[in-house]
Amino acid sequence: MTNPKRNKSLCEGRSRPFRVLAFAVLLGASGVASAQQAPEAITLIGRGSSGSTSDLAFVVMEEAIKRSFPGQAVQIRRLPGTASAVPPRIQNGEAQIGHGVGESVVDAWNAERTFARRPKMRDLRYMGSYLGFLNKPSASPTMVVKANSSIKSWADLKDKKIGVGPADSLTATMVNVGLRGVNLSYDQLKRNGGLVHTGDWNQQMDMLGDGQLDAVFVTADHPSPMITQFAASHSARIVSMSDGVLKSLMENYPTMTRNVMPGKTYAWQADEVVGVQLSLGYVVHKDLPEATVYAICMQLYSPKTAGIWGESVPGWKGAEKLTDRAAQTVFIPLHPGAERCHRELGNPVKTIAVGAEKP
Repeated sequence: MTNPKRNKSLCEGRSRPFRVLAFAVLLGASGVASAQQAPEAITLIGRGSSGSTSDLAFVVMEEAIKRSFPGQAVQIRRLPGTASAVPPRIQNGEAQIGHGVGESVVDAWNAERTFARRPKMRDLRYMGSYLGFLNKPSASPTMVVKANSSIKSWADLKDKKIGVGPADSLTATMVNVGLRGVNLSYDQLKRNGGLVHTGDWNQQMDMLGDGQLDAVFVTADHPSPMITQFAASHSARIVSMSDGVLKSLMENYPTMTRNVMPGKTYAWQADEVVGVQLSLGYVVHKDLPEATVYAICMQLYSPKTAGIWGESVPGWKGAEKLTDRAAQTVFIPLHPGAERCHRELGNPVKTIAVGAEKP
């Protein structure tokens, strides 16, 4: 049961847009019979570079919010931020819904690694997975090189110039961890005359095309618009992971699983590519009203309305068939609204990492 006084305090004391309008909205499209209160505003965080998985996931989220409260003008605010930036900004109330990468969120929950010097972030809750991401091949972090590159494996990066996305992104951290599997590190690359470039992924793809970088690592579902755009004007190749790289990543990131991207995922990609699949999903602040989370969750994961994934992102068409996987990788506790949603829909709930832990 939502405490109105608590919501008022949060809104006034920390500028959290949890105020609700004094009207109810019937969610006929989702088949929800009970009336819902529409939030006045919701702040989102985590949309990455155009065409990235997080960007596409929040195209879907924005549409889900609009459909959850038809006829009501919910103000949707957007904050930029990488996976590592999401947990603290949701924890402190700057945003209410964010891009959740399993390992980053679990580290924030436990105050480990990137978040080792910060308080445990126990105000985070889980809503559900990105069905569109589950519907597409994945082999992250994906190494892209030019077709004529001398780079055939991760070991060949020993003195190369590489792009790894924003400095505080999970990709930047994962690549350094993966390099340990071939006895390398960012520091070793630099000592050997190489370079580790951090920044916007689209800019780094341009630098790869211009010869300023030898390889760029991308975390995305495939076919990725960024890689497709690069390959439209350059001959491209994707480099697979060795067993050593896989072992290093999976030992350090327990929410990751080995995954294979089939050959011909891209027309120019003949062979399968080995990588890992991340656990990705929407994370929310625990004080976002239960009715709000429930309504959005139903829009995303009810078989009656899950077509929203393909309608919002054409490349994710077919994701509506995966609704029973919406709560299969719950890496922090479910929000009560999401818990009710998945229970009523009959979605199996599988907790991993700290998903079953009570705050």
